[in-house]
Amino acid sequence: MATFQKNRFKVSLFHRVMAFAERLASLPNRLTPPPFRLIQIGSAFWQSRALYTAASLGLADHLASGERGCAELAAALSLDEDKLYRLMRMLASLGVFRESAPRHFANSPLSECLRSDHAQSVRDIILLHNSPAMTHPWMESLEPAMRSGAVPFVLSHGAELFDYLDQHPAFDEQFSRAMDAVEGLTGTAYLDDFDWGCFERVIDVGGSQGSKALTILKRHPALQAIVFDRPGVIAGAAEHWRQKGEEVMLERMYFVGGDMFEAIPAATGEGDVYLFIAVFHGLDDDCAVRVLQNLRKAMGESGAVAVIADTVVAERGIDAMTAGFDMQMLISSRGRERTEAQWRTLMAKAGFAVAELVRVRTFVRFIVIRPEP
Repeated sequence: MATFQKNRFKVSLFHRVMAFAERLASLPNRLTPPPFRLIQIGSAFWQSRALYTAASLGLADHLASGERGCAELAAALSLDEDKLYRLMRMLASLGVFRESAPRHFANSPLSECLRSDHAQSVRDIILLHNSPAMTHPWMESLEPAMRSGAVPFVLSHGAELFDYLDQHPAFDEQFSRAMDAVEGLTGTAYLDDFDWGCFERVIDVGGSQGSKALTILKRHPALQAIVFDRPGVIAGAAEHWRQKGEEVMLERMYFVGGDMFEAIPAATGEGDVYLFIAVFHGLDDDCAVRVLQNLRKAMGESGAVAVIADTVVAERGIDAMTAGFDMQMLISSRGRERTEAQWRTLMAKAGFAVAELVRVRTFVRFIVIRPEP
């Protein structure tokens, strides 16, 4: 069978570099005396809350034109000067901002990525994961959930995550912005490691406002895309891209609102590829099987394939980043990060087979699935 893998050498080099970086990052764990290391871990939320406050205040945006004194910055933002200075001094000690002169700060390479207009901005991701809605389950409900088996998010809010999003439009908008901003975290090189050119249409399920689909279409002028997500997300998607000057791309992008637990847009032929980016890790096996069964119905006998972009967890020795994602799934959903064996078992339950595991230049794998005969 032909492979969808591209750029084997670049992908291999990327993962070698990432493995080396992970080993370097683990050095403090081995060199710091255990009591001090535990204190570092136990107080890490101090750093995340300081970072969240800086992102919420838009400090990096206000330093976009160059260094500014704390007095000037505090006056511009109606903030207490001393408290602002101490916040920025702490973040500068972590490499976020740079103290260019006493009580004067400038952006650093890290804080540049907090700017709302930066190509690799992760500001919306920081704002989402440190928002009250997301942090309360960590702070209030994790330990009770460990005893009861409940979902911490549900214990804190009385609703599943997506029901809560439907009930809170402002938070839903923030969630969608963060999902689209993931590109700033991962970059887009990984999209070049899969052979999209052999398809005619991408059906991006759970595609938010369509940023990933748009990136793929820009690389492949012959492709079209359907972006499928909840109606509340899809409603403003076309206008979102018009405001960003992407009117021409909208001639090849179509937006469909719906519920993947009810039905998925139908394939029209073997030129279709379904794409699920970071969808299944938020679902337990029962819900995932429901979606996969709807996918199978949508595929029919068309010959279409599907690509699931999610992590594939090592059977032992999980890396810290993937373990962190898995805990976030535990906090906010009934999902999990899965091992290769768990992925294969899940696919088999719904009548699919894993055709290929494509390595790409990011922390996820592209799991290519086809219906079993």
